[in-house]
Amino acid sequence: MNKGILTVLAFIVLSFIACTPKEELAEQYYENGKDFFFRNDPKNALVEFEKGLELVPNHYRLLYESGNCHMNFREYNIAIDLYTKAIESNPKYADAYHNRGQCWFYLNNHDKSCSDWLKADSLGKPNLSDKIKHCK
Repeated sequence: MNKGILTVLAFIVLSFIACTPKEELAEQYYENGKDFFFRNDPKNALVEFEKGLELVPNHYRLLYESGNCHMNFREYNIAIDLYTKAIESNPKYADAYHNRGQCWFYLNNHDKSCSDWLKADSLGKPNLSDKIKHCK
């Protein structure tokens, strides 16, 4: 290839990279964070999720996964806030209701845990019968 063609190709590639939407970068941070979390490294997972949230603050999956990290650290109130934001971004996100309910349970607020678990169940979250059998 001649030098001119390489220059044009480099310009096109760099232009494409520079124009990557925030959402795409946030998705990459999400994937990176999930990789860290599944390798049992929630600290680095949280760093990735927070980078994504800087770009797209209402990204419900990044909010949810950040909540999972904080729940893992037993920072239940922070996790509840993140799950609540995830629910505000996606009101039908059953997993966020479920995990927020779990945090409420750990904080001994059984009314709120039951409320969230019943909502998760109504949204189709499976395997909640053991948790909700005492909620009525």
